[in-house]
Amino acid sequence: MVFLVIFGLIAIVVIALNIIDGSNLEKIENHFKALNCQNVIYSKGIYKGICKDEIMQIPNGFSVNLEEDKRILKLNEIKNLDIKKLTIIINNSYNIEFKKKENMDIFYMKLKEKKNI
Repeated sequence: MVFLVIFGLIAIVVIALNIIDGSNLEKIENHFKALNCQNVIYSKGIYKGICKDEIMQIPNGFSVNLEEDKRILKLNEIKNLDIKKLTIIINNSYNIEFKKKENMDIFYMKLKEKKNI
């Protein structure tokens, strides 16, 4: 009986966390869509996207504040781009980390295309 109660509480917690996480993902995705961002990639717990005139990173978490949590770098401020392992380094200080090389390569190529325009 006690085992069933503990199992039930764990199930309720897991369901609640999934509901909260799902609403955060939807909020972040809608924010990127509203800004017409392209090439939005989710990697290492952070959404990364190339928007009209900026690069935006928004970490996923249990409480997402889209105005305070996001990191932005204007495209016109980009002076140099480097790649080290699975990280794109912009201006020697702004890092964009990836889990998969394919995602990094796609993001890097789109960023170079956008920067050249």
